[in-house]
Amino acid sequence: MSSPSDQQILHVKQNIRNLINFNNQLYVQGNTKILNAYMLLSLADNHDLGLSIGLNLLKGAFIGLGAEAGIIGAIVANFMCGVVDSYTDTTPPSLNAQMSSLLTRFQATSEQLTSDLEMYYGNPAQYWNTTFSGSVTNAFGTYPVSSTFSDLDTIDFPPETDSLFMEYLLKVQYALDQQIWYTLLPNFKITKFEPDTMYPCKNYTEQQMESNAAFFYGVHKSYWNNWTYYHSTNRKGEDNSYFSQNENNIGVGAGAFTDGALNNSACDYLFIDSYDNVVINPNGLFHRTFVFTNMATINHVTHTYNH
Repeated sequence: MSSPSDQQILHVKQNIRNLINFNNQLYVQGNTKILNAYMLLSLADNHDLGLSIGLNLLKGAFIGLGAEAGIIGAIVANFMCGVVDSYTDTTPPSLNAQMSSLLTRFQATSEQLTSDLEMYYGNPAQYWNTTFSGSVTNAFGTYPVSSTFSDLDTIDFPPETDSLFMEYLLKVQYALDQQIWYTLLPNFKITKFEPDTMYPCKNYTEQQMESNAAFFYGVHKSYWNNWTYYHSTNRKGEDNSYFSQNENNIGVGAGAFTDGALNNSACDYLFIDSYDNVVINPNGLFHRTFVFTNMATINHVTHTYNH
């Protein structure tokens, strides 16, 4: 086991102080993101989603720094996520209680992290060889995290006066926003409408199908359409091939007189693109195809309608 020098202790204390400020700034921004998501999705934040959800929000935010900010981001992401993940096995009293909302759960988790960082700041030598490890699950998968406290001596995390501080904050703020929507979107469902619509290839090319989709999404913002090419010939041997297109939307589920679509404002905020690579909101959270085909937490249903 290694022991830190006085200089190393001072160096790590400075990094921890900067991380405390960073976490406090994220807390302020996180409140705004949570309120915004509930408002756009027309949901009520009136019950506790549980300990693991609160932890996942913070871990999902910090892991975004690991993916975007080089070695500094990787070490900070592993350390911060590891500390938060430790609350799973050893839950602090502040988190081992029923909360009134996701907002209060996020607040309590952020405050607990700040409290622990202050504790580490008070005596870095005591925790020098401590390892923090666990895992993080976000919309894109599950990732292991692991960090030794002394790793904080190998980096220089920027102070609030450094422009890099805000650059990093924007990265974790975006990752937190993604995590919030990943958490709330399972309140909705993806509806596949049947039967499919047939488009004869003699009248429609693949490019026309793509152009039609991009236009369609501009009007019907909660939808994603996919199609399959079928080769076919008639009795005379003439080409009778066609595209079979299926319509899908995200929302509350279709009924006799409604498609149950998610509202346009939420869709404008959620989706980066209309059709693949046709960017409509560079600040959007997810690509449209990803939400409909890769976000496994959203339930899929079918609805049959009459032409």
